[in-house]
Amino acid sequence: MKLNLEMRAKWMELTGTVLRELSYGMTETNSSDTFTLGAQKNDMDINIRPIFCGLPVGGTEIKVTDFDTREVLPLGEEGEIALKSPSLMKGYWKKPEETNLVIQNGWIFTGDIGMLDEDGYLHVLGRTKEMLKVKGMSVFPLEVESLLGQNPAIEGSGVIGIPDDKKGQMPVAFIKLRDSYDGKETEDTILAWCKKKMATYKVPRIKIVKELPLTSTGKVKKDELYKLLD
Repeated sequence: MKLNLEMRAKWMELTGTVLRELSYGMTETNSSDTFTLGAQKNDMDINIRPIFCGLPVGGTEIKVTDFDTREVLPLGEEGEIALKSPSLMKGYWKKPEETNLVIQNGWIFTGDIGMLDEDGYLHVLGRTKEMLKVKGMSVFPLEVESLLGQNPAIEGSGVIGIPDDKKGQMPVAFIKLRDSYDGKETEDTILAWCKKKMATYKVPRIKIVKELPLTSTGKVKKDELYKLLD
């Protein structure tokens, strides 16, 4: 479930406090590496490009690099997220080669795709292996899922890619509607909403499902979504 304006307003009504998104963090750094506190003014964190992850916590450095050369990229460009933290692990247990591949000169190269905007905020777009190529353009399932989460009718979604003769790949979004919208929204109405909210090449094919296959921690099992294709 993605945070949206309706959900935040309801939370404020019920509790008198501001509901905010979680920060970016890794098991390898044993902590949250960014914070979002203070970015909720005028709902800035929801209204700008997803996935908004805030600023680095004290003592942590973040850069976005070219995947091949690992050179630092200019602000606004998409690449691999790398970070340096005092809580960074020493290495993977009995896996020196894997450790040397991801940790270099005190920086861990995460395999996550992201960008730093002009204000220094980190935006996470997804994992390298999940990136889709649609008409030569990069599409990140996580970003599409976050945009879908802004629709108040959608309770949850999972996006995968399938081969397409004309586009190379086509994003497909499996969507679970909220009970109050069941029967009121259709695949066509959700598609029309997507066309207004997303760049043309990011608009997915829509498939509404009764339930999404979830892990015990609430994450969508992407592999099982392929079984739901027509």
